[in-house]
Amino acid sequence: MATHWMQIAIVTSVLTISGPVPGTAQSSQLKSDTYTWNGELVSLDTTAHTMTVKSRIAYQEAISELTHFKGGDRVWIVWSGIHDSSDAVRQIRRSETGRKIDENLVLPAELVSTEAPNQYLTIRVKVPESALAAIKTVKPGEWVTVTSRQQPSTEDDAVVSVRPYGASTTTE
Repeated sequence: MATHWMQIAIVTSVLTISGPVPGTAQSSQLKSDTYTWNGELVSLDTTAHTMTVKSRIAYQEAISELTHFKGGDRVWIVWSGIHDSSDAVRQIRRSETGRKIDENLVLPAELVSTEAPNQYLTIRVKVPESALAAIKTVKPGEWVTVTSRQQPSTEDDAVVSVRPYGASTTTE
């Protein structure tokens, strides 16, 4: 009888040791090469392939950082969020020419305004031609959902798609 219980204990130990590490499957499922963020459309320039949007600033420190910039500066927007989505700006950094973005949730953009009324930041980003078609009917003041690339290699590569806020990501 003792041998039987010993065998059960050994099999259980082997299964426990060789089983999946808790959280491993979840971590790989959460890894994504894109993330989404939302903004209020200010304007769309179909010729330059850019859109100007306002997004919420999450931290007072980010508003204070704006005093170090002026309109037209190239910046890196660091989003507050996790994994594949963001709801606000966490930090504004000066764009570093020649340095590759090696962090997630960082977007290269042009700072349009250094004023942050009601804790909103106005930026201009390049968008692919397909995104322009998807938001042509969005009016200034309406919201859009932007999908951006984690660690984009260039500013032109940063935004993957744009759609009206609340629109489905799948085609029917």
